[in-house]
Amino acid sequence: MKRKFLFLGLISIFLLVLGSCGSKEESVRFEGEGDHWKALYLLNKGENTQNGQGSIIYKGKDKEKVGKVSYVVEGETSTLSGTDDETEGEINLNGSCSGCATQSSNAPFHVTIKWNGKEDKFDLTSK
Repeated sequence: MKRKFLFLGLISIFLLVLGSCGSKEESVRFEGEGDHWKALYLLNKGENTQNGQGSIIYKGKDKEKVGKVSYVVEGETSTLSGTDDETEGEINLNGSCSGCATQSSNAPFHVTIKWNGKEDKFDLTSK
């Protein structure tokens, strides 16, 4: 009888240790908008990895006349940037890393967008 309890106890401890070693994943939704642009960025992060996808969308009319757009999305641990010649009012964001420090859920992303001699700045905060 003691052996059964000892065996069950060892199995229970093993399962608890094994369960606590699993990777902790978190999904965070970041949103924000400025006067002319709005953005959404979905970030899936693990202990030393993160993968994000989202978009920046022009809020005004004549999206096809937006033309060349440069953008910087600066986070706590990484930066996404680029220049698109023909956006038609939408920029796709994709970022990932492995073996890296990850963005805190409480820290915002700072967005700067430049187009046609104009500039829009705003923050993406977690929702």
